[in-house]
Amino acid sequence: MEQQAGKTRVLLIYRRMIPSIRLCGHAQMEQLAAEGKIEYRAVRGMRLKPADLAWADLVLLGRLDSWYELQIVKKLKAAGKTLIYLMDDDLLNVPGEVTSASYYNQACIQRFIREMIRLSDGILSPSPRLLEKYAGGKLALRTEEPALQPLPYAPHEPGKPVKIGFAGSVDRMGDLEEILREALTQVKQKCGEKVEFQFFGAAPAFAEALGARCVPYTESYDRYRETLNGLGWDIGLAPMPETEFHACKHYNKFTEYAAAGIAGIYSAVPPYDRLEAFPGCGVLCGNRAEEWAEAIRSLAEDREKREEIRRKASECARGPLDLSRVSDELFRLLPQPRRGQALCRFGPLLPLKAVNILKRFHTSLRAHGAGGFLRMIAGRGLARIRGK
Repeated sequence: MEQQAGKTRVLLIYRRMIPSIRLCGHAQMEQLAAEGKIEYRAVRGMRLKPADLAWADLVLLGRLDSWYELQIVKKLKAAGKTLIYLMDDDLLNVPGEVTSASYYNQACIQRFIREMIRLSDGILSPSPRLLEKYAGGKLALRTEEPALQPLPYAPHEPGKPVKIGFAGSVDRMGDLEEILREALTQVKQKCGEKVEFQFFGAAPAFAEALGARCVPYTESYDRYRETLNGLGWDIGLAPMPETEFHACKHYNKFTEYAAAGIAGIYSAVPPYDRLEAFPGCGVLCGNRAEEWAEAIRSLAEDREKREEIRRKASECARGPLDLSRVSDELFRLLPQPRRGQALCRFGPLLPLKAVNILKRFHTSLRAHGAGGFLRMIAGRGLARIRGK
């Protein structure tokens, strides 16, 4: 999109500012607005006002999936707004073992998502597979997820134990158990006190046997990045199952490890097989325990190679994955807003919001059951009390 005197007004509609939303569009739009290339608003769906809808030229739909959000999208479509659906997960094909499957696999949620994708003019995603699956004849806008808060490269002091870590939420516990448990046990047996293990987020049952330190997960992405940057890891682990759902993800762990100056080892399956575009910035590894054990042990024992990977990864985070560069590349892909948009006054949204509260209560109750729903509500309340 060429910059014009009248800046394009971009509105992001989202429910929660999760990392997927932040890295797949929000951070880039904030950067472009700071550079004076666009005007930008990010508004939670339930806080939308008719004036927000009327103001926008181009609307980003941040992983929207509810009845209420679909009604908003229909209003925007009728008004001639340009609509771009944002996604970095295959929300229509979530496998049963993933925590959120009980929600996304409901027929009504699937129907809402499909309809909003159908009404959209394009898809914004970091995943070429998702764009291939869902863009069809629409605009296919591919963005990199930027490396936020990147550290400059600084060599680690020799002679100290090599710090080996895994960063990820409890949703990744299965990957740790199935892919890494045996491998890390072998590494510990062979390397002994020469290595230290840490888990940031997920705390597997075998952590104690490794003498590993477990760092609690944080919901704040800023604090998450600050914590990861401060752990001083030499090696970061990123196992990934070989499934079609996981293949549609982005190599975001590479981006995070690179920003923290960590030499990463990644499963040699999609999406991490695309890291060949960044030669020397990481190690790809087969998913058998013996292959993981050998890759970890080899990198732990070769300080020169490890530091070279750390240096190249840091340079990548401050180069191709730099926020300003990534944002500028996305800016060139943004479509021109339609001229002569339909004159449309957006009526009060309060009635839709009231219905939405009832519908989401019913949907969550059906997805989680009465006990699960109450635990979810209690967990959210506790998180707010703790300031998370």
